[in-house]
Amino acid sequence: MSIQSIVKQGDKILDYSMRTIIIAITIMASCTMLLQVIARYVFEIAISGLDEITGHTAVWLYMMGAAYGAFDRSQIKAEMAHLVVKNERILYLIRAFATLIAVVVAGYMVSWSYEYIQWSLKKHEMTPTLRLPTVIFQVSILIGAVLMVYFFIREMIDYLRLAFGSEPASE
Repeated sequence: MSIQSIVKQGDKILDYSMRTIIIAITIMASCTMLLQVIARYVFEIAISGLDEITGHTAVWLYMMGAAYGAFDRSQIKAEMAHLVVKNERILYLIRAFATLIAVVVAGYMVSWSYEYIQWSLKKHEMTPTLRLPTVIFQVSILIGAVLMVYFFIREMIDYLRLAFGSEPASE
């Protein structure tokens, strides 16, 4: 089995896992928001902790969405180098450098989120209303950042391969 086939199989597993998490969390967040609206405006009651769950699940949604954007390379980019640079090789090198910056930023997020989780576990941090361990929601930042580092490194390698006349490894 070649490395490319292993990577492609891993991509399928990651794609399925991220999509499943995103869909499940979207459904959960939507249901909690709907329940909250019905409770407040129809029955004129407040359900304690519901907004807490909605807010914390949104963090999972944001981080998995960001990781998925890095996976399929649909993240938002403000790229204008192609307007100035006409040499394809230099353009790919600029894109590789820009992706390296994304790797560094996401790498910092990995370091920060790991320390944040350690601190939260040491302090036994809990949500205010439902008393859930906040690490349940904080771990999404670490997972999302690790995935982004991985996908950005692959994107950078592909740009470097294109700059030096090779086919990208991800295709």
